Amino acid sequence: MAKIAILSDTLCNQIAAGEVVERPAAVVKELVENSIDADSKKISVNLIQGGRKELRVADNGSGMSPDDALMALERHATSKLRSLDDLQSVQSLGFRGEALPSIAAVSRFELTTREPEAVSGAFIRVEGGVLKDVRETGCSAGTLVTVRDLFYNVPVRRKFLRSVETEMANIADQFVRLCLAHPHIHFQLSHQDRMLYNFPRDKNHEDRILQYLGADSARDLRAFDCASPPYEIHGFAGSPEVQRSNSKSLFVYVNGRPIWDRLMNQSIMRAYDTLIPRGKFPLVVLFLKLPATLVDVNVHPTKREIRFRRPGEIMQLVQTGIRKVLEGARTGHARHLGLPLPNAPGNGLQSPSQVIRERQISLTDSTAPWAGPAAAAPRQMGFPAEPTGEIAWDGPAEQGMTSAPPARICFSKLLVLGQLANAYILLEAPDGLVMVDQHAAHERILYDKLSVGNLGESGTQRLTRSVVLELFPREAAMLRRWMNKLSQVGFEIEPFGPHSFIIQAVPDIFRGQSPEVLLREMLEQAEEEQPGPDWDVCSGLAKSAACHGAVRAGQRLHKEEIRQLLEDLDGTLISATCPHGRPVWHKFTHAEIARIFNRT
Repeated sequence: MAKIAILSDTLCNQIAAGEVVERPAAVVKELVENSIDADSKKISVNLIQGGRKELRVADNGSGMSPDDALMALERHATSKLRSLDDLQSVQSLGFRGEALPSIAAVSRFELTTREPEAVSGAFIRVEGGVLKDVRETGCSAGTLVTVRDLFYNVPVRRKFLRSVETEMANIADQFVRLCLAHPHIHFQLSHQDRMLYNFPRDKNHEDRILQYLGADSARDLRAFDCASPPYEIHGFAGSPEVQRSNSKSLFVYVNGRPIWDRLMNQSIMRAYDTLIPRGKFPLVVLFLKLPATLVDVNVHPTKREIRFRRPGEIMQLVQTGIRKVLEGARTGHARHLGLPLPNAPGNGLQSPSQVIRERQISLTDSTAPWAGPAAAAPRQMGFPAEPTGEIAWDGPAEQGMTSAPPARICFSKLLVLGQLANAYILLEAPDGLVMVDQHAAHERILYDKLSVGNLGESGTQRLTRSVVLELFPREAAMLRRWMNKLSQVGFEIEPFGPHSFIIQAVPDIFRGQSPEVLLREMLEQAEEEQPGPDWDVCSGLAKSAACHGAVRAGQRLHKEEIRQLLEDLDGTLISATCPHGRPVWHKFTHAEIARIFNRT
């Protein structure tokens, strides 16, 4: 008897279903993507018991003829590809022809469809991959897919399904990600006959994001766009103070396809590198548009993972676009999502997000009591700060802004009360007490000096004793490619064997740092295809240098040192966080202090 046999079509479909249909959320994703590809104007998803008992997706798209509907249930049957050239320039969300047969193989599956010009439609029923019924039927134009008893014939897989609440959370995540990318489609999601999401058709992404996030959360988003042909990006970046605990707050789209890509996520996180703590994630919605020939979407059956032909260029563009809007938000030149700002003209109410901004974001709020010439003079306790004068705007309001840019408020203008535990500088503001972490503040100051300075202009520090650096083959090959660029910024490195190098000098700004550690960290943090040691790679080294050079907690500072520290902090671009994302300062308002003593 032969040892090798060809598997049956039913078994092949069930094996394929293990990759394509992991849980009910995957079924929703595949069916909704098919509806989007069918040029639907409205898509409705109805669930019972988190999609485990029943899942229905209805659309008013182009529909299918009876013959096409039967063919669509065959493996690798699709209307979206005809040749290898089509595969190399995929424009549609689906293209593999695996979703419908895989779903039908592990459920009780029904398909009802009609083309708009047809008199009648077709009804097809499949159970466990076996065709049970085909007949003509009357129905609306479009397609209705009903999936019942998912994994009823694969009990092992059914046991791995989670609770209804968990499955619904995953379904909602997949559903919302598709909704944000296609504002021209009306989406509905209901569970147990209760409407959870209802997104009417909108004109643009901004309106759809407002529908999903709500006005209050959207106030913390700033619009950005950046282009470097043939690439274009646009989207919305959240304030660094709006932090989430996982990467689900990163909504990334490539040519309208929601994707999860490590390099794209890494690019976003690098743009926020010194603004949020490690382990926290910002809220970002990013849309990347590029020629289909420059991206490979045929990587995984779920189609969420992709590969770029030139990833380094895209990473740089993403970082540039987001950094630009973050810097603009700090100086008041970033464009909001389009909503009136709290306390803007015509809005007399203070929103919760405004209260958070007052306490946590920056001391540059134009509504702060000490902003402008009306600020109260500090009481003469401790040693006084310099006289408070009129604070000028950072710059003129941009066209289309909803409010004037914030005033620049200086830490050095506040009354210094002294040090607490030789670690925190206490400042008196007209409406509260401000505590500044002296180590974090000095870290931010030193890091900004390293960041804004050109490595090549900082000079070269020759080593009293050359250092021999031994590397693995990958790092050695990368360092050889980088040697010319490294020499331009102050490194002097020569090959010394197949995988060895001699370091003779380093940039002066890294004086006192171990040259071996510097280069090892630089190479370990770099991507394999990275063309050169850009500042994103060096930023980790700058963080380390700033941390080692900053004043320590527990170190006593003189009055002049405190004043100089506060003046330098005023000159930083971002004073809210240290390079590692930890807060530099915190304010206790008079109201908070009064509550502690039961004076409210």
